Amino acid sequence: MDDKSSHPNLIQTFYSIAPHPQSQKTKNKTPTAMAFESLAFHTKLRILRWLTRLLAWLDRKRHPVSTITPTSQISIPSTLSAFPGNFDLHIYHPPGYNQSSTEKGEAPYPVVIVLHGGGWCVGHARHDERFIETVTQRGRAVVVAVNYRLAPEHAYPVPLLDCVDAMLYIWKNATAMGVDKHRTFITGFSVGGQMAFASQYWLAQAIAQHEHPQIDRASLGTVKAITAFYPPMDLTKTRAQRAASNPAFMALKKKPASSSKLIGDIFDRAYFWNLPDTIDKSQICISPGLAPLEMMSRALPNHIYVKLAGLDPLLAEGKAAAAQFEAAGKHVECEVVENVPHYWDHLGKTEHEKTLRSRVYEKAADEMEEVLRNVNKL
Repeated sequence: MDDKSSHPNLIQTFYSIAPHPQSQKTKNKTPTAMAFESLAFHTKLRILRWLTRLLAWLDRKRHPVSTITPTSQISIPSTLSAFPGNFDLHIYHPPGYNQSSTEKGEAPYPVVIVLHGGGWCVGHARHDERFIETVTQRGRAVVVAVNYRLAPEHAYPVPLLDCVDAMLYIWKNATAMGVDKHRTFITGFSVGGQMAFASQYWLAQAIAQHEHPQIDRASLGTVKAITAFYPPMDLTKTRAQRAASNPAFMALKKKPASSSKLIGDIFDRAYFWNLPDTIDKSQICISPGLAPLEMMSRALPNHIYVKLAGLDPLLAEGKAAAAQFEAAGKHVECEVVENVPHYWDHLGKTEHEKTLRSRVYEKAADEMEEVLRNVNKL
């Protein structure tokens, strides 16, 4: 369906903001003030990135992951972004993986694409290896974790376009990778979940408008399901509005560090670094929960699984997005894990949290397999 009138031209929108113009807030500042502000911001960001790596290391030390490492790592070029460069894909094969068997005509493996969280500016593809291990140990899928380029060095829309690039690369090279491009699953954590939906909108719009020569329509695959863990779905809301929308979060005497004003300011500024203050955050690739039902129906897979956190300021917008997906005719399962904050599964400290994390991850893997069984019956 080619509906150019009801949706803004996302391709032109993306390229109209590159290179990044000076924001309105900086126009009246002296060069010295701007330099100091930039230095302060990047210093805080470097500290946050270091703390993120430390927390990931501590989580592994407390509850070790069984020796899972990527089977291979490849660097692929950006083809969609106006900012050239490369980024890495980390590939995880299941036990007993035999690529030669797929080359002989046997059924290739489904592929699960994993998009990490971290507010678009911190985090790493390997931070989701607990979930990746849960999927690969079942022996039924190849997992590809995308180490997209981070903001503010690569601000919006670069991280999103890297995710689309990764998906297109996997589909184009599906035979060599031993995967079935028509049995693609996407899983994302936090902003990775947001980009799981946004990537599908971007691709649907690009295909409809025939505007990008890098997209080979003959090599396109099929996304069968999306699993999104606590995704931000409406960036038009302020952090104060999000917090107020969840009474359970407001009732907390000690708020999680991830919801602090300092960290929130870094996340909010990094993704839109040096972009105009007037950028429309209701755009569907920024706030995917606000997309028209027609776009949701056309661009998204039939099966959508949303895993929300009961103490998360993003809870209400996650529920609202799930309801919209259902209204668009999708099969939606929305699960709220009670009494846990945003990103809780990556910060587990207690045995209860460890057990709960395993249960939620195993259920997500079960849901993938259920979709796969239904596909095989077709």
